[in-house]
Amino acid sequence: MSAGVLRLTDVSWPRVRAALDAGQRTALFAVGSTEQHGPHLPLAADTLLGDALVSRLAPRLGDVLVGPTVPFGVATHHMAFPGTLTLDTETFQAVVLQYVGSLAAHGFETVLVVPSHGGNFAPLAQLLESTGGDVGGARFVPYTDLSAFIAVLERVGRDDGIAPEVGGVHAGEAETSILLAERPDLVDMSAAVQGFDGVFDDETARRVFTGGTAALSANGVLGDARPADAARGTRYLDALTDLLAAHFAPVLEGRS
Repeated sequence: MSAGVLRLTDVSWPRVRAALDAGQRTALFAVGSTEQHGPHLPLAADTLLGDALVSRLAPRLGDVLVGPTVPFGVATHHMAFPGTLTLDTETFQAVVLQYVGSLAAHGFETVLVVPSHGGNFAPLAQLLESTGGDVGGARFVPYTDLSAFIAVLERVGRDDGIAPEVGGVHAGEAETSILLAERPDLVDMSAAVQGFDGVFDDETARRVFTGGTAALSANGVLGDARPADAARGTRYLDALTDLLAAHFAPVLEGRS
């Protein structure tokens, strides 16, 4: 976390009160997951991605308080793999509502939410629609465009000659590269494998969310982890941060 960025879990309540009194009324947090990521990545991969994104994003947005990343998401489709923990959609949405509502009760006026697990995008979009973007009097602003999120990863991969089928949408080259950049100590490249490497179209996505990841990949990988590279992982993170900054900055500037 960059110097000057306030992380909620690192400070006392008087420090939070002082920030609010000084006009710091925007909060930011990520919603990740604890789920299988193939034989080579930790179960915390999506939560670590959320941490990495908000750490990079916060300095780009100005005076924002960074809350802890939620380590649980909607991961029912990974439950065939031991260690995966999941919330159902209603419980996940209730957790987000309570989180945002707590911040609102303390005086935060805008709460930005970054999903770092694919299964959390649609529930956040539903929650935005049902709340009208208001939770406890605070403006609730989640990022919800999974297609654009994936497109950024594919663009960066293509620039390095990585096909989308290799980059993958789960535990493939892209996520493995990101973890190599952020937490190489948790990546076992000797266990990196190829999984499902077909085109991940709408029909394939339907199969995953109805039949589970195991319906496509016995090892849990959707992509091919073997070409992963830490330097490319940094470029993935930078590009995703650019995407999120472009989405949230207009909100804070009153332009959307």
